[in-house]
Parts: sequence; C-alpha cells; structure tokens
Amino acid sequence: MKERFLLSHLLDKYENSRHLTHPGTSKRRVMLRIEKNEFPEYTYEDAQIRNEWNDVVRNLESRGLISAEWVSGRPVLSGVVLNLDRLSECYQLTGRIHPGELANAVMERVTARLSDVTTDWILGWRDDVCRQAKESMRVPSYCKKSLTLLDQLLTAFVVYDNLNGESITMRAFSGKCYQNTKTFEREVRNPFLRIAATYCAGLAGSIEACAQSEMGEREQLAYLGIYARPELYELAGNCVIQTEQGEISVAAAAPYGLAMPSPGVDSIQSFDMSAIQKLIFIENKTNYDEFVLSELPPWALVVYHGGFLSPQKRKFFKKMAAALQSKTETVFWADIDLGGFRMFEQLKEIFPTLRPMRMSAEDVTAHHATGFVRSEHYLNSVQAALACDKYPLFHKVMQKILEYGVTIEQEVFLTE
Repeated sequence: MKERFLLSHLLDKYENSRHLTHPGTSKRRVMLRIEKNEFPEYTYEDAQIRNEWNDVVRNLESRGLISAEWVSGRPVLSGVVLNLDRLSECYQLTGRIHPGELANAVMERVTARLSDVTTDWILGWRDDVCRQAKESMRVPSYCKKSLTLLDQLLTAFVVYDNLNGESITMRAFSGKCYQNTKTFEREVRNPFLRIAATYCAGLAGSIEACAQSEMGEREQLAYLGIYARPELYELAGNCVIQTEQGEISVAAAAPYGLAMPSPGVDSIQSFDMSAIQKLIFIENKTNYDEFVLSELPPWALVVYHGGFLSPQKRKFFKKMAAALQSKTETVFWADIDLGGFRMFEQLKEIFPTLRPMRMSAEDVTAHHATGFVRSEHYLNSVQAALACDKYPLFHKVMQKILEYGVTIEQEVFLTE
C-alpha cells in the first residue's frame, strides 16, 4: 500500500511536468523533496514512521523504480527521485494508466461512438475532447479513474441525437439509454447538463437570460426536450384552439384562462384568433396572473412566456404564430435587462413583428429609484452590447441603464 502511495505521488509530479508533454526536453528530475514538504507523510522525527518509509524506499530502489537521496551521515531521506526509464512498471504497480494511453483510449471511444451524430453542441464537445487529448493528453476529470461515466454519456448523446428534436420524458429517455428508467437522473444528468450548458449556445443564452430566476436543472433539460414532467403553457383571452378531439374555448375559462400540458401541443391543429387584435407575452408569472385579472381587454390574448423556449414551447408558439392575423399587434413584456432583451430577440424569431411592452427608456427613468442596482461588471456588459450593436431596439434603454446603474424588474409595475 505504501509503495503504491509513494509511486502514485511521484507519478502525479511526473504528469504535471514537461516530461509528460515534451519528453526529453527537460533536465529536471521528478522528485519529492523532504525539506520542501513534498512528502509530508515522511515525518522523520518519528523513528517508527521514518524507518517504515525508509524500508519502502529501499525496496523500490532495489527494484530500480526510484532512487533515494539521504542526509549525509544520517538514516534520513532528503529526496526521492522517479526513474523515468521504468515508468510503465510504476504505472502497472499503481494500477494507473499513462495519460497518453488514456488520452488515446478516450479519443478512440469518443470518435467511434459519435461518428454519426449531427447535433451541433455534441459535435463541439466531441471535437474539443479529442483536440485536448491529442494536443496535451488532457481528458475530462471523470475519465481518470474509470471510463464508465464516459460510456454512459456517449450513450446518452447518441440516443439524444436520434430523437431528431422530438421531446421525451426523462424516465423514457433513461430507459432508451440504459434499460433503466432512473440511471440518467442518478448518474448522468449532471455532467450531461454541464456539457450542454457549455456547448449549446441556445441553452447557455437561456441560462444567462434567466439568471435572476435561476434556471434549474429541470428547466435546462426541458429546453433540450427532456422533461421531468410536462410543462404547462398558460394563456387567457378570446381565442379557440382546434385539436384532433374538438375545440377548446380559452374565453370559456375566464377570468383566469387555462393551462395546456406540453404533450397536448402535438394534438393542436390550429388556433382561431380572428377576434384577437393584440397578442401579449408576459415573462413573469406574477405579472401574468395580475394582468389576466385586472388588465386583460376582450380583444387581446395574453400568454405566459416563462423565461425560456423549450422545443415543445417553440412548437406551441409557432402554431400560434401561423394563425395570427396580419393586423394583430404582438408584444413582449419582461424585466428591463440583458436577459429580457435576449428573450425578446429569441421570441422575435417566431413573431417577426414583435414589439416590446413596458420596456422603454422612459420606463427605466420612471422606476430607476426602485431599480435593481447593478455591478460594474454587469454595466460593462451592457456597454459592450451597445458597442457591438446588439439588441438595437433597446439602445436608448441600455443608455438609461448605464446612466442610472440599475435594471428594472417587472414586479415594480405591480406597485403603481
């Protein structure tokens, strides 16, 4: 046990040295120096501990795996040096895999399993993993002890890619992947989401847009089309939804409106919005509820936006967009901040004539006293967005945010 521990400690130093990445270019020895506390287990003041470690060192030295340096005239080590010519035996004795071999194994697995995948963010992750493995022998940390999690992730990526954008419950997805409905949630979900949040630009943007409301794991999975439970899409107003089974009158659910579970979207054939003059999307749930009860006119339809667009919600909104009359005004109300601007841009991809509601420069001025004070870092991000001509409809708004140093949350309108 102590032999393996000492060799493993030396191998750690080797793997963090130029000897690994640039063999033959460094004259420095891979060494544990006692006076620099690089081998703290060697407490030489304690004779029993010192002698035990001295025996371990002498044994490894007799086998040619290390060399020892001693304090002159005393049975006390001053350093232990790894023999780089016997690396393979050291790795074998410790049960470790040389980083070069591990990197090659990871590259081969990742390349073979994901050869037919077409999902952009999975391909981005694949290419990064292979590049780092090839150039610097770096692999994901979870690969260093075992390749089990890597294999599970690769399976999840392949199955996810084969969904072709269709939604699925988390349990059903896990069953498809592992023939066990709980394996994904218990073992794979977290690293799967970390990778998606890094490489899926849309998800990363939604997480940023929902920063204040903290987009949780379930919401992130829903964005990717994997549902822990069905989403509910809430709306209120004078429209009729035609489904395969018949008609649903939203107006009949007045004054509160109704909620449709996300799987029901697939059965929607069309919307009758002929009586609607204005379509209103509201991001915040509290503001949506209050608007429905106190402000909703008979010629409008109001929809709870909810902060991010999952594939199924996009499908719901696209069916709604297809039924809009050319004269219908479409507006969006969210927090007056970068997240709200980003959500607006995403929704505008579905509703090209979309306009902001209660998100003007005048609204910032009117509510700046109760605004959310922003850090210098955040304000620099606003300034950078202006400089890059992002969110052009909100340039005057961003200038006011910079002037007052605050953003405006939707809830402040409820106190008027």
